[in-house]
Amino acid sequence: MGFYIHRKSGCSGIKRDCRFFHYASINAGILAFCFCLFSCTEDTAINNLFGISAETPVYNGCKVPSGKQVNFDFSTDVHVRYARFQPDIPVEQTLDGKTVSVFFAEERAGGEKIIADVLVEDSAGNTLNILVPFRTRNERIPKFVINEIRFDYSKPRAEFIELKTKSAGNFGAVKLFIASANAGSFVYEFPPVEAAENEYIILHLRTLATDNGIDETGSALNLAVSGNTGDTPKDARDLWIPSNQKLLHKTDVIYFVDQDDKIIDGILCSEDEKAWGKNKAFDKAAELLAAQGQWLSKDAILIKSPSAADAAVSNTTTLTRTLCRDETKDDSNTLLDWYICNTSKGSPGKRNSEDRYN
Repeated sequence: MGFYIHRKSGCSGIKRDCRFFHYASINAGILAFCFCLFSCTEDTAINNLFGISAETPVYNGCKVPSGKQVNFDFSTDVHVRYARFQPDIPVEQTLDGKTVSVFFAEERAGGEKIIADVLVEDSAGNTLNILVPFRTRNERIPKFVINEIRFDYSKPRAEFIELKTKSAGNFGAVKLFIASANAGSFVYEFPPVEAAENEYIILHLRTLATDNGIDETGSALNLAVSGNTGDTPKDARDLWIPSNQKLLHKTDVIYFVDQDDKIIDGILCSEDEKAWGKNKAFDKAAELLAAQGQWLSKDAILIKSPSAADAAVSNTTTLTRTLCRDETKDDSNTLLDWYICNTSKGSPGKRNSEDRYN
């Protein structure tokens, strides 16, 4: 989560003391020493002389436990000087401490994007100002699975990840992680989107100049148009990442998480063992999925460290041969859920073709 921090050291009070010494007509030698001391960039000498701390609090992140509350964590106990939000939100109460809790006057809609501007102060007078974006608590995230993937790109076709909902709900604040692209940071965060059960959602992983890349966040599903019109069927929901960068590779780990970092669904994909071994991020992400029971061996056995041998095979996918989930069976969280459809049988926004590529 990105944020801006402005720090102000408590030594501003020292400067006021220095002016007091001046007004008290302390001799010029002491004044010269005082000026030299306060011109120094090293805080330690100041701390030792006056017995105060010039270390500012450290911001450690925020959590959103409910639609009325957001918590900001700091390295030490702090007092809230002010807490402001964009859009403007009336605040009912703030609680000081190592964890600062802010309570809104009214419940907020799930997944709403908010920017917090918070100024805190510790017991030594050191202040810290943070500017932090976050999304409100979403308790209605639907059940869904990754359903189809295109890894290849050639204008006017772009890579995509298709989802299929298993229940109705709100996608707001769901995050997408791709191991090869993000180095531990999410590559996409869903806005509030109300989806129906058995709905197909196409997340386009880049936006081309030929695309009318409108996010279909409401009830209208015919707003977006791809340069390849077959990629944006009128009865499927389209969402777009506004980038022209390569985010997904045939050897990769893809997963979606909720606001508690719980994995909703994920997949391991591999061209071959050599490709898997080129990036240590694959092992780390695969272990994360395994630890939450979201990826098993092909025999459906819990494994600590999944490898290329446990991943869905993606080496023969093309622009029109996509990696597809078998929609006729329940999700087993194994490579056996997946197959490559035949040439020209890729079906973004529609039920997957059962015509398999050999």
